[in-house]
Amino acid sequence: MNQLARKTVNGAAINMMVTVSKTLLQFAIVLPILARVLPPSDFGLVAMALAFVSFFTMFNDLGISAALVRADKPSAAFWSTAFWTNVMIGALLSLGLYWLAPHIADFYGEPIVSALVQVLCGVLFMHCIILVPTAWLQRNFKFSTIALIDLCATILAAIMAISLALNGLGVWALAWQQLTFFGIKAIGGLLAHKAPIELTYKPQTVIEVLPFSLGLTGTALVGFLSRNSDNILIGRYLGADQLGFYGRAYQVMMMPVRSLAQSASFALYPALAAIQQDRRRLGRIMLRANSVLSALIIPLMTGVSVVAVPFVGLMFGPNWSPVIPLIQVLAFVGIIQAIMATSNVALKAIGRSDILLRWSLIRMVTFVAAFAIGVNLKSLVLLTQIYLGANILLFVPFQLMVLGHMKVTPVEFIQSVLPQAISALIMALVLSAVQYTYPQMQDWTAQVKLDVMVPMGIALYGLTMVLVFRRFVRELVGEARVLFLRKSPA
Repeated sequence: MNQLARKTVNGAAINMMVTVSKTLLQFAIVLPILARVLPPSDFGLVAMALAFVSFFTMFNDLGISAALVRADKPSAAFWSTAFWTNVMIGALLSLGLYWLAPHIADFYGEPIVSALVQVLCGVLFMHCIILVPTAWLQRNFKFSTIALIDLCATILAAIMAISLALNGLGVWALAWQQLTFFGIKAIGGLLAHKAPIELTYKPQTVIEVLPFSLGLTGTALVGFLSRNSDNILIGRYLGADQLGFYGRAYQVMMMPVRSLAQSASFALYPALAAIQQDRRRLGRIMLRANSVLSALIIPLMTGVSVVAVPFVGLMFGPNWSPVIPLIQVLAFVGIIQAIMATSNVALKAIGRSDILLRWSLIRMVTFVAAFAIGVNLKSLVLLTQIYLGANILLFVPFQLMVLGHMKVTPVEFIQSVLPQAISALIMALVLSAVQYTYPQMQDWTAQVKLDVMVPMGIALYGLTMVLVFRRFVRELVGEARVLFLRKSPA
């Protein structure tokens, strides 16, 4: 294995392991505690504030940090100008959001949102500070450093949130969780990087990359609007409680996307950018990543959909039962978005931010229409079902377009994910049949149900893969040995 491949694989493995650890911490400890101490409305109020904070973060960087990672040999002047540009933009955006806070509260009809937005402005500024240091760490494959900083920030933020919640601070526990997380990340990033940042400012170095970076910014902005218009519409027309339920289900949906797909894509990006001229090779790596990720994500989210009732009961408690049907639908949105993550990073690596922007616009129009229809029907379940339909509708043409650019055939793509999908389907059908055949399982506690069904699901999926798709599994295992044991293939 060459050095670039080894760095990429190690980076992806470290990033995924740490992100999975963070996810387990959130879902096994933090969320179960907070969900039992705080009402759904508190989560909804913070989601209202974060919707606008997240919107402003789209402009923090203008895509410059991604250009730094992709650049051949960025100069010290480029690093310095990028950093100070981000600092100035972050300061201006924070002040602007602080001024808008009362108007945002009026929009939702929730006065406390004004104070929440003003406090969370600090997240904006801290986020902009860490972008260039993180770009240096990413460019130099320092993924273990990035992961360690992220894990420490998550743990300390969790301790802060739980402590404040148990001491009766309510919604402010969630706000300080965000501030602590980004504060630790900012400190860690500034201490760990070795980017040549000086008191130098040469605008020309940034202007040269604006066609690429602004395309990414436009993509991020449009993507944000398509993903967060649901929060804004639900919060505005259905209220904080309904937004709290939806936000919790959405968080479960994003679990595989953030824990696995985005972590792998973060490590893949600098490696793919380094071979951007060899489209066929790049396409093969994309397929390989899709195959491995699908082997984890498809059964995981299919299983979550099947065991949603005991999962929600154990993780969040009885007050969160409206989340169950939402998770059962959004789990499949998570599968689609996880698969698309590697396609997005491949387009980004070859510099086609224009294609990403164009498709982001298409998604925005489609998703906003879907959310508007769902809100008008006053049903979160119908909203999630329409959202799933919109994702399926756009997935096929987008993937076909990406495959064409990467010189990969549709048959090759289908072969990379079909065994996982069939095995997960068989697992789901058998688990559902068991629950239907043995109605006495309804009397079991959520813990007992999960203790029985989760191992059963893992065994069913594994056996189906081994017995029905033995050759595929052999190739997958052989490839894993080459990658993770660092042996050259025969």
